[in-house]
Amino acid sequence: MKTIWKIIKAIITIFLIIVLLLVVLQKITKNRLTIGNIYIFQIASASMLPEYNVGDVIVVKKVSPSKIKVGDDVTYIGTIDSFSDLTITHRIVDVRVDDGKYYFTTQGLSNNISDPEIKEDSVFGKVIYHTILFSFVGRLMNNVVIYYLLFIAVGVSFSYEVISSFLIKRVDDDDEEE
Repeated sequence: MKTIWKIIKAIITIFLIIVLLLVVLQKITKNRLTIGNIYIFQIASASMLPEYNVGDVIVVKKVSPSKIKVGDDVTYIGTIDSFSDLTITHRIVDVRVDDGKYYFTTQGLSNNISDPEIKEDSVFGKVIYHTILFSFVGRLMNNVVIYYLLFIAVGVSFSYEVISSFLIKRVDDDDEEE
């Protein structure tokens, strides 16, 4: 039973480390680098209600523009007017191809009008997953005190695991009896 628990704990730890590295990498590079063409974003406005709530965490995968269809939810960087430099997640309402380049029109589900047309190179990718667990944690992390407490807890836990796995020689129960 101890072995199964160790395996489960190791898998969870590795998964959390990968997610943490992905988030840190995205923050440092302003979403320009990813791990495995995967991005993680947090919904910042109510424009996509009822599909996504403010604070929800979504997983976005970089895909070829030709794979993006009407009805897909995409995350992109705005380039025009009030959208400039904003990271936006909206639904594709129109796709246009001109001279081999893709252009997309998007609209928030709660919005009455569509967004300005965007070029294919503005699109981070297509939403592939809406994670409930990370959404809950994301909402908690919006509270600065909880953010630092969770960061410290994960850091201490990870440090303990590394130290206990590599630096502390463990004595097996069988060796203690001899």
